[in-house]
Amino acid sequence: MKVLILGNHTCGNRGDSAILRGLIDAIAALEPQADIDVMSRYPVSSAWLLGREVLADPLYTQMQRLNGAAGVVGRVKKVLRRRYMHQALLAKVSDSGRLRNVSLPQGFSDFAQQLQQYDAVIQVGGSFFVDLYGAPQFEHALCSFMASKPVYMVGHSVGPFQAPQFNQLANFVFGRCEALILRESVSLELMKVSGIDTSKVEHGVDTAWLVAHRDEDFVASFAVQHWLNVAAREKTVAITLRELAPFDRRLGTTQQAYEEAFAAVVNRIIDEGYQVLALSTCTGIDSYNKDDRMVALSVAKLIERPERFHVVMDELNDLEMGKILGACALTVGTRLHSAIISMNFGTPAVALNYEHKSAGIMRQLGMPEMAVDIRHLLDGSLQSKVADILGALTQIREKLALAVVQERENGYQMVSSVLARIREGK
Repeated sequence: MKVLILGNHTCGNRGDSAILRGLIDAIAALEPQADIDVMSRYPVSSAWLLGREVLADPLYTQMQRLNGAAGVVGRVKKVLRRRYMHQALLAKVSDSGRLRNVSLPQGFSDFAQQLQQYDAVIQVGGSFFVDLYGAPQFEHALCSFMASKPVYMVGHSVGPFQAPQFNQLANFVFGRCEALILRESVSLELMKVSGIDTSKVEHGVDTAWLVAHRDEDFVASFAVQHWLNVAAREKTVAITLRELAPFDRRLGTTQQAYEEAFAAVVNRIIDEGYQVLALSTCTGIDSYNKDDRMVALSVAKLIERPERFHVVMDELNDLEMGKILGACALTVGTRLHSAIISMNFGTPAVALNYEHKSAGIMRQLGMPEMAVDIRHLLDGSLQSKVADILGALTQIREKLALAVVQERENGYQMVSSVLARIREGK
């Protein structure tokens, strides 16, 4: 069995890295002989963070070359690709529409040819198919269809669906794949409301739950051991932050308001007798376009007792983050996967809802009270909620342990089902 995992653009986002690592760990446990290739926009940094070989994404390489084109002709080509390439791919795959006879750039044909060596393509999960990210998100799946390869979409959140072209592609791709396995139920509700094809939808989990803890062979680096020692010295709460864009307008708030409100939560946590550790699931490694450490440094200026607030500036992978989060008492995460990584390693987490995915994940876990709408951060009510949670950690940990075991079992069943279907289709 030879499988290509794609759609996970970079491990510079450690949440994406955890999603990818969990899927690979589960396949290795269930199908040790499987030959797995992984593809990323940033193969060098992703390989270092993941600890395995990673292939370069040829569609991204092609786009980069196009972005580097100079002059008026270059700018026109970039606009045409952004607006019409996915439509041309759709026309080719569906053999319909005026664009079906248009010649595609060589990179797309080469990628479809490259896919011939695989028995199946797994489009790894996360919040990948979001209307704000644009219609080009579907290009890898369309190329896979063009190559007549089965596509399994594993552990996804999808939507919202508020853009006509995005909806058209979603309806086609989600209806043609072998399976669209959602990690939470809110996405399914959004699909139904927007009239998106749900015939291939299955119920699943986020594959980050499947990351193996590696208790027997994990060796802490100097940086990781330092932060483990810091967390061991006294009671510690971990937080994660982010730049809200492009969600700030949809949320009706500003980055400044978000940072000021989060600083108030941190000040309350410190008043409760804890130190606070700011970790970042997204950093600017290898040109990744987000660096949450910069937001943490901005929030640090608003902390009343800065000696109790520590910003982790080291480049850590998701497994290393899991070990550190596991040494903390609680995680308050803007980034959903900081919450999932934390809970997978035994530490309760509060997840802020800036997208529907956080509420859906916590609801599926059976702990909906641990997902908090961002408006409760902005109006100050999150401060008292976090204080209440800190006072009930023993009971919460017991409930969480049982919930995580069940989620991991469901995840293994999900991956096992996909592998069985790939074997049958060989």
